[in-house]
Amino acid sequence: MKKILAAIFAALMTTSAIAQQDPHYSHFMFNPVSYNPAYCGAEGAINGVLVYRNQWMGMEGAPKTANLCVDAPVRFAGVQGGVGAVITSDNIGFEKNFNAKLAYAHHIQAGTGVLSIGVDAGLFNKNIEGDWQFPDQHEAIFEGKSRKMIFDLGAGIYYNIKGLTVGFSSTHLAEPKLDFSEDGETYLARHYYFAGSYNINLPNTLFDLTPSIILMSDGKTMQTDININVLYNKKAWGGVTYRNSDALTLLAGLTIMSDIKVGIAYEIGISKLSKSSSGSMEFVLGYSFMPERNKPAQKVRSVRFL
Repeated sequence: MKKILAAIFAALMTTSAIAQQDPHYSHFMFNPVSYNPAYCGAEGAINGVLVYRNQWMGMEGAPKTANLCVDAPVRFAGVQGGVGAVITSDNIGFEKNFNAKLAYAHHIQAGTGVLSIGVDAGLFNKNIEGDWQFPDQHEAIFEGKSRKMIFDLGAGIYYNIKGLTVGFSSTHLAEPKLDFSEDGETYLARHYYFAGSYNINLPNTLFDLTPSIILMSDGKTMQTDININVLYNKKAWGGVTYRNSDALTLLAGLTIMSDIKVGIAYEIGISKLSKSSSGSMEFVLGYSFMPERNKPAQKVRSVRFL
């Protein structure tokens, strides 16, 4: 397995760089600030979401990702907006990636809905800790450790009207380069995201239905996740997600207190890679509450408040 991962990495670290794939999440509907800063504070609530993902279990060097997103509404000099922070640790093989960024969003009343425009900025750090060898050779790809830190930018827009949310965003806007040696370099490819969701009130008031979709592309390939979640009695939910030609995911969660929510997802691989792993697991812990206001808080209709 080490030789396989080493060969893959060698292909990536050529003079002609290949795109760097962002992490993806089964619970993409819970941590939208990670890929679109325009979501910051847009729904008027203070949110904290922690996601941990163990991908392709049973495979040596498989990805393990932890993501923390915090956002809150702000108002200054009569201007409504939101602020947020995102911390991501993404490890695969002998790569250790760490990303920390701050975000701001400006909110505009647009008809009966809210339009939000956001930007984020931060640092991306990549560590290479490998002494693995090419298959059937003795020359190591890297000796010891190599580390690079770069400045990173992202931007996005978001619109929310009567339970319908639509967002478009891009990460790694400047496509910053990572030079590790005279003979090899890579870069963070610009990624594009489209995400949407809609809350449906069913005739039986104990149930709510929320379909969601996210499309992610680096300009060369596209990944599409289509999800349907059913909320029961405002406390428990279950759902299923289909990722094109890759996985079928089962999700379930529960509100254990009025503001605290926990969830779990299990991905069943349907690609050729599934023969080498026992699936993927992901966990989410969320905390959301409406700040005190002079008037009663309005009910928030959002997938993040399942």
